[in-house]
Amino acid sequence: MGMAVRPNILIVDDDDINLQLLVTILKILDVNLILAQSGPEALSKIRDQGIAMALLDIRMSGMDGMELATLIQNDKSRDIIPIIFITGQLKVENELERCYEAGAVDFILKPIRKNILLSKVKVFLELYRQKQAILEDHLELERTVNELIRLNNLLVESEKMYRTLLNASPEGIFIMNMKGVITEISDITHEIFGTENKDEFIGAHFINFVPPEELKKFKDVLNKTQIEGLVQNVEIFLIRKNHSRLICELSTTLIQEANGEPKAYMAIIRDISQRKKIEQQLIRSERMVSLGEMASAMAHEINQPLLSISLGIDNLCHKIGTVSALNEPYFRDKSEKIYQDVSRIGRIIDHVRAFSRDQEEFTSTCFDLNESITNAISMISEQFKNHHINIIVKLDKTIQPIVGNTYRFEQVILNLLTNAKDALEEKMKRSKFDFDKVIVIRTYLNNQKINIEVKDNGCGIESDKIDRIMLPFFTTKETGKGTGIGLSISFGIIKEMNGTFDFESNPSMGTTFRITLPTSDISE
Repeated sequence: MGMAVRPNILIVDDDDINLQLLVTILKILDVNLILAQSGPEALSKIRDQGIAMALLDIRMSGMDGMELATLIQNDKSRDIIPIIFITGQLKVENELERCYEAGAVDFILKPIRKNILLSKVKVFLELYRQKQAILEDHLELERTVNELIRLNNLLVESEKMYRTLLNASPEGIFIMNMKGVITEISDITHEIFGTENKDEFIGAHFINFVPPEELKKFKDVLNKTQIEGLVQNVEIFLIRKNHSRLICELSTTLIQEANGEPKAYMAIIRDISQRKKIEQQLIRSERMVSLGEMASAMAHEINQPLLSISLGIDNLCHKIGTVSALNEPYFRDKSEKIYQDVSRIGRIIDHVRAFSRDQEEFTSTCFDLNESITNAISMISEQFKNHHINIIVKLDKTIQPIVGNTYRFEQVILNLLTNAKDALEEKMKRSKFDFDKVIVIRTYLNNQKINIEVKDNGCGIESDKIDRIMLPFFTTKETGKGTGIGLSISFGIIKEMNGTFDFESNPSMGTTFRITLPTSDISE
């Protein structure tokens, strides 16, 4: 694990008093502050330096904050940087939109309030640290796997070398015989499970540390290891000495005799409790981004029934004014239409309220996958119509309810639909001719698996970017239109549902995202 490096925060303001005020407030944080009083000075100071976030004054002499933000975000040598603009007020009508196009993620209004500034800065610092931790975890996992492969090759030749490497590993390692009885452990295993010495493990069966509901998963891992020789990164709950649970990634390797006969299992236990917390925080962050995008969609969805209500009331008023007695069937028909439109608005608001609720602590329940897709589409359909995008829905009515969280699944569908819309808009911008913008979403059964496809005929993904599309904070969208974490979070949600998430894309032809989920036995 590398030595922790304090994150850099760029602060740019041409007013020295404002600059010093920001320094005074932020100096309590464990960060490096890079100060500048102009755009060119800022660009010079951050050259070849990583930046966690930036605080930019919008109005500065010479290069203003939005121009500086655009130059920073267009720098292909660095990742997207969260930018908070500092302003007295947004005076120009389209200034808010221009700020977001320049890469803004938030605003601080003058006069600056200490608690608000610290709260917002801490959020984006935490996201930056989480990103660095995820990257470090990925590298650490690669190092561990490579070391274990080397260890497996050396077992036959050197028992002494094997034990040295075993105890040097940063992960918990168990050696089990073919019956699952523990014969050896690494030293760090005591810290992970809260035990005193090896005697509490040696001779015990590994299933003693597996909760009942995870036994089938564990046995399936061992069976697959016997067949394939290696199983990696299976999420599983295990039991500590104090009976508390920890969530781990379990990787197993089959150890063989020189003649190829199976001899033992090597199990690597990696505590991922902290990483799971980070993933939950990222999910919450992405949900807030989705809600921001949905605000515009809701305006379209609600505007139509409101217009219908207004016209209906105008018609009634006109009718009352022109006839001495109002026709009862006419009145009943108009009233019913107004009531339906009011109910529609209520359903939209109720569903968005439920969607926005924190889903971190939830109980998996059975839900109708097709209904969840329909709900997701209902929140953005009117907006897509206004963009002349045709959503074709093909849902297999024979699909049975599945187990999971319907609002998390809707978050995945909304992310895929939003990405498809952006791809279609990008293709329209690049093209010199008009074309029919189409998104097809369908569900179907194949080999006892539920398949969900979201297909568009947009701009597609370029070949040099396709391998990085699932990485956190990577985006193919232009500055200000994406956070770069939507797909990686969607991947995590589908993985929690024991599903798979993949895609195929052709530049200028379009992209298809495909989700595969296991069918649920509702009787279990």
